[in-house]
Formats: sequence, C-alpha cells, structure tokens
Amino acid sequence: MSLADVVGHAGGAVLAAVFGLIARLRGTRALHPVGVCGAARLDVRTGPPSGVPVLDGPGPHRGVARWSRATGRRGDGLDIEGLALRIDGPTGGDVLLASTGTGVVGRHVLVLRRRDTHGPLTTLLPLSTRRGRLLLRLDPVEADPVEADPRGWAAGAHPPTSYRLLVSAPGRPWHERGTLELTWTEGDCTRRHDPVGRPPAGTWVAPLWAALRDPSYAASEQVAADPVTPAG
Repeated sequence: MSLADVVGHAGGAVLAAVFGLIARLRGTRALHPVGVCGAARLDVRTGPPSGVPVLDGPGPHRGVARWSRATGRRGDGLDIEGLALRIDGPTGGDVLLASTGTGVVGRHVLVLRRRDTHGPLTTLLPLSTRRGRLLLRLDPVEADPVEADPRGWAAGAHPPTSYRLLVSAPGRPWHERGTLELTWTEGDCTRRHDPVGRPPAGTWVAPLWAALRDPSYAASEQVAADPVTPAG
C-alpha cells in the first residue's frame, strides 16, 4: 500500500467519524443542511475537445441544482457558499462547487461570504480526465433583486439565476465555456449529490481525494437529509 493510500484511508476514517457525529447531533446533513433547490439548464459553447461529453456537446443539458451555505445558520455571519449541480442523462453526473478565489492558488482556497453576497464558485479540487486535470468555475451574472424570504435562513436575496461557466487546468488561465441558467423553487429538497460515485462521464475523482471524501459522505448519509435550520 502506498503512502497516499495510507493517508487517504486514515484521513477518510477520521472525517467519517467527525461528519457522522455532526449529522447525528444535527439530525440532518452534516454540512449544508439548509438550501434551496431548482431546475438547471447548461448551454455549452464550441471549443477545443475536452474528452468530457457534457462540455463538448452544446446542449441544452438539463438537470437540477441545490444552493446552500455550509453551516446553514440564519445569522449575518460569514459562511461558505455552495452549489450542487446534477446534469441528467447518460453523460451527466454530479458536481459540487464552493466559494473560492480564482487565482492560481486562490481557486483551491475556500472563501467566506455573507448570506446576501455571491461570487465565483469552483470545484476546489480538480477532476481527472483522459486529457489531464480539469477545474470548473461558475461566475454569477447577476443576483435576483433583494426580497424577504419567509423561511428566514436566506432572507436578503435569492441565489443567482444565471452563471458563466469557465474551465481551466490547475495553474492555467480560465476559459469561458458556456452558461448555466437556474430556476429556483421556494423550498429545499432531500436530494443528495455524489461527486465521487457519480461524476460526469469522462471524469473521475483522484483516488486520494476519493478515499478522503467517500467515507464522510457515507457516514453523513446514515442520517436523513431533512431540511432543518440550525439555530443562530
């Protein structure tokens, strides 16, 4: 067994214990417990072949999405913004994106934002493909007008309804590849996304990252994903 295997399995076991405990204490998802769900439409521009069918076909590619904040707390404090995207069909799959920077290093660093502030979201860790490693990025085109939300968890603004899709290899410039349009509902959903076990066709998660992430997902999923808003 390689050092990477040892680190991955040991780290995965620790994360599984931590996330499993948090999920049991909360009675719902360990992270991103409260969100809003909607329908997604991905349109892709013609560009250099990537080996990833979803990025190489113009679409439209239909799917679903869920926007949330990491802790789900209702206060004005800083939190990590997240968007889980599922593209339907045989070439589709699940992708998780989180608030990060966009620079060579910053695209791998999480960024905290206020509940009414939206910005770039990236996959944080690259996906593996036959042509090399690939990062995805979503930049909001504009946010919806501020309006009250009776649920309280996101009072101040709904998530953006339109994003620019950009792609890059680690350390390389970003290239615009398409647009993502979202139609949000007024409620949350219990759907779970699995970026490790169900990535888009033509991509996969590196074994080390899979070993770190898979056990924590499995542990958290032992508790029902009931939308519950933590106090705060």
